[in-house]
Amino acid sequence: MGAPRVAGHNGRTESVAAMIDRSTNRRLQLATRIHYALLRETGIAADVGRLLKQPPYARDVLLVCEACGEAHDLRRLATAFRAAALQAEAEGGRSGAASSFGASQGWSSSLLSMPPESVPAE
Repeated sequence: MGAPRVAGHNGRTESVAAMIDRSTNRRLQLATRIHYALLRETGIAADVGRLLKQPPYARDVLLVCEACGEAHDLRRLATAFRAAALQAEAEGGRSGAASSFGASQGWSSSLLSMPPESVPAE
């Protein structure tokens, strides 16, 4: 049995896996891990959907992750999420198509307000 199939935007069926690109899947995984790590460390969870779709919200959540300090996995997750978001934006810019999770909604401008050590080197 193959992967689930859905009707694509062009009327043909496509596998669900083909509709979600690799960088979007990575951001979803990281957002989910951030959600549970914040819940475990602070008792307050991040909204995964907002983390993926709203760069200002994501910036604030990632700042909280970094404020948790070196001893927590949250700092590494925040850095990885930023890298994945920048990669998704770069891929969207090359192909001219935005992902369904809003990868091209201003990640760069939101990340400009971050301290330089918070944005991963390319």
